[in-house]
Amino acid sequence: MSERFAEIRARRRVLGEMVNVLGDSAALADARGRHQWRRELSEAFGGLELEPYPTAHQEFFEAVRACGERPGGLETLVEITGFVAPALPHRLRPLVDEWDAADLYRGRDWSALRQALDIGIPELNAIVAEVCGDRFRLPPHCTTAWHAFLHLACRNTPPGGLPPSMVLLEHLALHADLAASVGELYAWNEHFAHEWDLADGEEGLIAMRAGPAGGRTADVLHCGPGVRGVDGMDAEPERPVIRLYVKVAPDLTPVDAKGRKQGRREARYTLAARVRYAESSGLHREPQGEPGELVTRSRIPVAVAELLTRMAELWQSRAEDVVLEFFLPTELLNEPVEWWNRNPQLGYANPILSKYHEIFIHSLERVQRRELHHAWRMRWARWRSRPEQADVHWCDAEGRSTDEHLALLDARIGRRNEVVAMVLSEPPRPRSGLGLRELRLGLDLGVPVLIHHRADSLSEAFRSVVREGLAEDGLSKLPERARQWKSDCAAGGIGSQDDPVRDLSVIWDNPELLLDGGPCAPATFVGGID
Repeated sequence: MSERFAEIRARRRVLGEMVNVLGDSAALADARGRHQWRRELSEAFGGLELEPYPTAHQEFFEAVRACGERPGGLETLVEITGFVAPALPHRLRPLVDEWDAADLYRGRDWSALRQALDIGIPELNAIVAEVCGDRFRLPPHCTTAWHAFLHLACRNTPPGGLPPSMVLLEHLALHADLAASVGELYAWNEHFAHEWDLADGEEGLIAMRAGPAGGRTADVLHCGPGVRGVDGMDAEPERPVIRLYVKVAPDLTPVDAKGRKQGRREARYTLAARVRYAESSGLHREPQGEPGELVTRSRIPVAVAELLTRMAELWQSRAEDVVLEFFLPTELLNEPVEWWNRNPQLGYANPILSKYHEIFIHSLERVQRRELHHAWRMRWARWRSRPEQADVHWCDAEGRSTDEHLALLDARIGRRNEVVAMVLSEPPRPRSGLGLRELRLGLDLGVPVLIHHRADSLSEAFRSVVREGLAEDGLSKLPERARQWKSDCAAGGIGSQDDPVRDLSVIWDNPELLLDGGPCAPATFVGGID
């Protein structure tokens, strides 16, 4: 393949992918939205003429082509698009990196390299830090090794040294997930090292492969257990983090006869926690041990706040981000955990999410009940192997009786293994009927993702929010989008207390993360495995 043809092919792919991304946007599907978008682009480029075309696809193609002909034009297009369709820039920026990287790597088709690197690697940010220094972190849009390679291709090369993107390939060649592609990675670097006269010398490719870099990389790659997830979902974040697992378990101690005569007592629970550090191979208890007293349901938020305060003291000398993972019994899965105050004594709203930006909710019952694990693993494995076939089922009784609706729901989801998420028709409140029964049905059939509104039945506003997020980002990105929406809501950037995203709940149960991993597996703490 000639140098010119390889470059043209790479750029055509970028143009086509950008057009496809723009075409997926609900905001730009509307003619008025596209008109505003064209007007903003024309003003940004000082008179760029973008005429309306018979189809939206033609308009997108013309705009991307015209912007691509101007220096920095695609970056401007991404910025303008973000004003009209805020969900799109994170999908467009990797394509801009690819466009710019094509200038550096000319003369060699990178289709095979792209296919090899198009995977999520849990330790990617740590690897990049090894390549570029600890002060550099990948931007959020870099979710795969391919994205990281393109992004580093746009960074300056140190004098006399290898480009950072080539150094990254050398590090990635040592990763177990890329063992089948080592030949492609090495061949790519060898081609450009010889073409650019970077093979020899103290900073050359040959010296790097002969030096101790491999050992250092291996230390980074194996700093903690990890399992690659679905469609870009990483089982571990792309950076070292502290993971705090919090189990809230109901007290199953029988109430004696005297207690029953005094009336029904408030439900009581025990709280327990474990910590996992990136450099450790196991889970760690609190130094003070587990609290012995039982906690009433109404006091659970206060007890969690006290736990977080104790743990923050434990982490005083560390600088990693903290990820919170709550394992809740079924009757508590509707609780607004991220909105609980982290310090109730402050006297004003200070939600946990303001300090801890990643909070996951898991079903304690699902992890503990082994008979649920097979169906759960089966649906997750199918999602991993065929992510393009993943389906989200919207529960809607449509006027049927509760039992008739549940029987039909059981039959429809039971025969379709591609259903990996359910949107419940009602909140799963204790003793409230339909929502809770739908949730239990989902647990029984192994559906790993359960979505619901905590306060109301499915309103049109809530449906629109969820559908927009799924259409623009896909199911795998919904937890991340939900965190962004709620953070904006807390800061007053989206709307009032009535905004539907405030009460959006996503129960996200990844069996590979929760059940596997030996001594690091949360199930060794919350139960479900020996």
